[in-house]
Amino acid sequence: MSTELLIREARPEDSIKLIAFLNQVGKESHFLTLDEAGILMSPTQMQDYLAQILTKDNNAYFLAFIGQEIAGVLHITADFHYRIRHIGDIFIAVSSQFQGYGIASFLFEDALEWIEEMDVIKRLELTVQKRNKAAVHLYEKFGFELETIQKYGARDEHGQLIDVCQMVKFF
Repeated sequence: MSTELLIREARPEDSIKLIAFLNQVGKESHFLTLDEAGILMSPTQMQDYLAQILTKDNNAYFLAFIGQEIAGVLHITADFHYRIRHIGDIFIAVSSQFQGYGIASFLFEDALEWIEEMDVIKRLELTVQKRNKAAVHLYEKFGFELETIQKYGARDEHGQLIDVCQMVKFF
């Protein structure tokens, strides 16, 4: 990688690039919940969504840039209801073009630092296909533990039902 990596929170003006990135990774990877259909949001809807996230202390959208191009994202979502607002869920994706450079690890480091700083999220969850061994290893490296295996939790690219791991990290 010859260009510097920059990680920052998403802004409304990132909406067009973010939609393009999500649509791209949805086509590239069979491991994401996002598929070939893409994100199905207009730029205006994405702008509004990103503006709303910036006002919350339990939601964040981190973007990893190589030059002007989005190389990866990490999205933390949590509810606003008091009883469950401490539970966050993660979506992470790195473009196939930029995999193998540690971008996912850098995204996790920034996200976990943000969680510690905000001190709202106490339980962080994610779902990963059991067959995605590299991702499971990455999540374990960052302190996630297997909570359960959900039988037939997703479909693979051939329509076959596959198991997913539900993993959790506590703060």
